[in-house]
Amino acid sequence: MKSPLTRAPDPRSPQAFAPTSCDAARVIFPFNLLLRAPEPDDTSCARAGAESHSGCENPIEDGTPFDMWELARSWTPGFCASGGSRTCAKKECAPDVVDPSLTLHGMWPSFSKPVDASDAGSTRKLSSRETSAALASRGGGGGCFWPQNCAQPPWWPPTAPWGYDPALLPTDETSAALAPAWYDDDLGAHEWSKHGTCAAWSDANGAERGLDQEAYYDAMFELAKKEGTPEMLRNATGSSVSLKSLQDMFGGAGKVALGCTPKCELAQVVTCYSRGGEHGGPGERVDCPCFGVRDSHYDNSCAELHACEDVKVLSAAQTGCGGGGPPRPGPGPGPGPHHRTCRDGARCCPGVRGPTCESDADCETQSGCRRCSHSSSGGHRHCTVVKGE
Repeated sequence: MKSPLTRAPDPRSPQAFAPTSCDAARVIFPFNLLLRAPEPDDTSCARAGAESHSGCENPIEDGTPFDMWELARSWTPGFCASGGSRTCAKKECAPDVVDPSLTLHGMWPSFSKPVDASDAGSTRKLSSRETSAALASRGGGGGCFWPQNCAQPPWWPPTAPWGYDPALLPTDETSAALAPAWYDDDLGAHEWSKHGTCAAWSDANGAERGLDQEAYYDAMFELAKKEGTPEMLRNATGSSVSLKSLQDMFGGAGKVALGCTPKCELAQVVTCYSRGGEHGGPGERVDCPCFGVRDSHYDNSCAELHACEDVKVLSAAQTGCGGGGPPRPGPGPGPGPHHRTCRDGARCCPGVRGPTCESDADCETQSGCRRCSHSSSGGHRHCTVVKGE
């Protein structure tokens, strides 16, 4: 999440998200206009896309509970094009998988206003080069913009796994198609550790129940399914749209942050939500704050001052990864789970339908399988990792 500097190990934060000053998409101002500051594209956020922010380690324990959620989704062709051979090598960018749709990156606990990390204790530290004082000088108050790598809270059930457990991911075909990076490239291991662990904290004492791992995934996938991909965005595939038109597809400049490559190619969409669901899950859609989200270079680089008057919405054929087949029928952004395989010879795993079965006993000897599904597909029931179906 956030600045590429703070997420260098994260495979989802290519440096290409940051438009450069020499990019051809930038507007060259006449000399006489350089004598006064140009008007920002987003007048409600003068430094949109211009700042680099940071999170801090475990800031909720004996500190400040988060009060906002960010849902980050990738425009898959743009993401695949953003890093050349590095991103093209990912399974989600394979020619038979990549499809013009918004796919799940992550759901991040966040602060609507940055908190002061100076009194956060020895286990909490800023995760970028910027100091709390420097950020405060720009009017933000504190220097911690989101929590990350949170400790296990006291309420956590002793039998529930704290480390990442992919068996808890949804196993329906829609979910697997919605999040190819999670099911094919193991993005969930990073996302749960860095962001999901903080979803478990509802209060500073860790006594109030937050989201356990399974509930976190359920809430995240439900929200991503609810939001979907705007039809106008699908229709723009392979062409360019104005920045304003793209923002309007998501409710306007105040409702969305858009990440672009240096070539002004759409790569990521971030929307914001209150903390109001069950156990502190995502509630209503809200404006994304200027300071911390819309002014973030990682989140909102498309909107940096006149960087991208128009934004390219790439098709699969334009990724440079060898794709380009016709779009698949139906709303899903990729093939169903039966096209995927499990690791280490397992017969069942999240997003993969196991061998056919008639009862739970048929699945007991199958590696990775828990039970025989109640529902059938093609007239057959299958072994599954799902605990109840």
